[in-house]
Amino acid sequence: MKINKALLIVEPTKNAFDRFTDVLKNPSKSTYKGCMILSFPSFEILGKVITGARLELLSIIRRTKPKSIQELARFAHRDFKNVYQDIRLLAQYGLIDLKEQGARKAATPISKFSEFLIAA
Repeated sequence: MKINKALLIVEPTKNAFDRFTDVLKNPSKSTYKGCMILSFPSFEILGKVITGARLELLSIIRRTKPKSIQELARFAHRDFKNVYQDIRLLAQYGLIDLKEQGARKAATPISKFSEFLIAA
């Protein structure tokens, strides 16, 4: 079953670690009602990761399937350097995948989720 929804939650690091160890023991616990759970240690960090500009990038990636970060920057009408930093952060937090392709090893951003749910 392909999971196409992400549930973004804020929880203490200890709770996230406990849930992680439970998932290692029972992989079926990695989802909640068909959503992949992505945990953030505070609302402040969640707010820094999920910005309007980054949500726009996630939407563009899902709609247009750009072949590179440079192409994504053109679609978004934004500076490459800023888009590159945003994409690296989104990949670091597991919101997208980056796949290196071609002779120049251009990183292709790939959408992992079609929907994001935020639990407060």
